[in-house]
Amino acid sequence: MQGQSHYAELDEADDYSRVRLRGAGLLLLRATAGGFLLPHGLGKLLGWFGGPGLSGFTAELQGFDLPSFAPVPLVLALLQTSLAVLLILGAWTRRAALVASLYLAITAVITANNGWFWMTHGMEYPLLWALVLFALALTGSRPFSIDSHRARQLRLDDQGLPNDR
Repeated sequence: MQGQSHYAELDEADDYSRVRLRGAGLLLLRATAGGFLLPHGLGKLLGWFGGPGLSGFTAELQGFDLPSFAPVPLVLALLQTSLAVLLILGAWTRRAALVASLYLAITAVITANNGWFWMTHGMEYPLLWALVLFALALTGSRPFSIDSHRARQLRLDDQGLPNDR
């Protein structure tokens, strides 16, 4: 009987380690996805990182026969930048990842006429990131995230005790 207790403790520790490793993997995935998305949004918004800025982004939208009247370019650039920040922080991760996935899926469709490979500005790279972000939307962000912190706070009352509601 004593051996069973020892194995139960090992299983519990192993489960905790798996949860922490899974959480570290999600943190890496989330920070990478947001970190890759952020300079693209800032490039469109402010012209940073060699990006086109709002006027150049407006021209890009026109080149794809997409709506480019004000405030569409500004809203899209702010959206991309905001989604990246939310992903990095792990705030509203599932929603942010889903919207970012849709944004990149639309980009993939728009670039499909250029072929598959990104070397020819094809759909490969945007589709890869759309799928990565969709996977993140399915998995969420826990345990290393603002989402996780907010969930813990909702389970505690104002004195830091478990909420029995």
